[in-house]
Amino acid sequence: MDLRTFRRQRGLTQDHIGVLGGLDAATVGRIETGQVRARAATIVKLARALGVKATRMKAMCDEAWNAAHTAADPDEAVPIGSREVPAEYGNDAA
Repeated sequence: MDLRTFRRQRGLTQDHIGVLGGLDAATVGRIETGQVRARAATIVKLARALGVKATRMKAMCDEAWNAAHTAADPDEAVPIGSREVPAEYGNDAA
């Protein structure tokens, strides 16, 4: 289960979580959508705000990150840091 689903099942808003965890609601939103990867301190704050173990919160945050950064087609996935350029763009790296 991801963070957004977990939060919604408890009837909480991003603002609620932000207040309870001492975080900005926008930060909660960015974590939920996988735009940013939560840092350890943020995971602890979220866990405390929602009353779960930090390891469970990390798994929820990782699920959102992975969903946002995994291509639907594995052939289109490009590893982070990859220097390969698709053939149609040319490859003059020597």
